[in-house]
Amino acid sequence: MRISYRIIVTTVRVFMKIFYNYEIINADKLDNIANTIIAANHISANDPPFLGGIIQQEIFYLAKSELFRNKLFGSILKYFNCIPIRRGVVDRSALIKVKEVLLKGNSILIFPEGTRNSNKPKPGIGKIAIETATDVLPIFIKNSDDFKKCFLKKEKMKFIIGDIIDVTPFIKKGETKENYREFSAFVLKKINELENDS
Repeated sequence: MRISYRIIVTTVRVFMKIFYNYEIINADKLDNIANTIIAANHISANDPPFLGGIIQQEIFYLAKSELFRNKLFGSILKYFNCIPIRRGVVDRSALIKVKEVLLKGNSILIFPEGTRNSNKPKPGIGKIAIETATDVLPIFIKNSDDFKKCFLKKEKMKFIIGDIIDVTPFIKKGETKENYREFSAFVLKKINELENDS
């Protein structure tokens, strides 16, 4: 892990501890997650940095292309492993970069819903996982969108870590749009089921 990345994630963890009273359930499942797609529900703009803060290794992120319009901010995002992706279209350039990241043995954070509070999975995570033969680690995030209750210690921000989802059975079904959608829906279902463990 680069020193600059370590400093940032440590700062994020301290911020979370002070202001969000956070808890990680099944934290041991975050160990040794190299070459993995990390998939989580998306309820707050804080979700990407917060997830980066709890994972003890350097990972990559997908970020909406609009965030890169400011050249300085975009350069900072790229320095911290963010890959721009255009929403609402099939961004082949972004998909190629994501595949390259995974094929080099790295891990990347992807939100199956594509945007906040959607509850509808996009086929992208299925396409990426199946075409790169990469397993998925599901994570359910709770209360990252409720700063007031967490700060006042009425609630805790929680990260519930699930079991690795084996992509192999879906690879055997072939590289089809239907299969991509099916796997994406399966991943989102597994994420939402983790809420019961909170």
